[in-house]
Amino acid sequence: SQPQTREGVATGTGFIITDDGYIVTNAHVIYDEEYNAGEAVDVSVLFSDETEHEAKIIAYDVETDIAVLKVNETGLTPATLGDSDELRVGELVIAIDLFGSVTSGIVSALDRQITINEKSMKLIQTDAAINSGNSGGPLLNSCGQVIAINSAKMSSSYGSATVEGLGFAIPIKEAKTII
Repeated sequence: SQPQTREGVATGTGFIITDDGYIVTNAHVIYDEEYNAGEAVDVSVLFSDETEHEAKIIAYDVETDIAVLKVNETGLTPATLGDSDELRVGELVIAIDLFGSVTSGIVSALDRQITINEKSMKLIQTDAAINSGNSGGPLLNSCGQVIAINSAKMSSSYGSATVEGLGFAIPIKEAKTII
């Protein structure tokens, strides 16, 4: 009858929004509702130069799946935020994943209403590969501006075939309000 503790590790991607160390990612990267694990105890950020920095959770919103972290660094290069309202179906987009690799695709749909873990969200649908490590990473337009935050993917199996290519991202215009 002793309380049991479990330790787990979660990974995700994020992007810098200020030169003094504020970083955006998904709430599900630092908060686990599914197994009632709650908020992460320790968070670290690995930059593209492979330096690791301790991060503090500033805030998160599980309803919109957005979190803000802070590292004690200055002189960082923030991402340029674009306008998700200017997106058009068929426009080229690029998803960046955990280790800096990229996938490209197109905007498949705008304002796609989907339900994830009993939460209804209006998201951008893309066929750029959105995988577990992409969570919280930027979805960029062809000018390199962040137009959305990668958040979810759907896949299905029909017999022996697996269907992929349904990725979803939170529009940056809506995310800015939460951030």
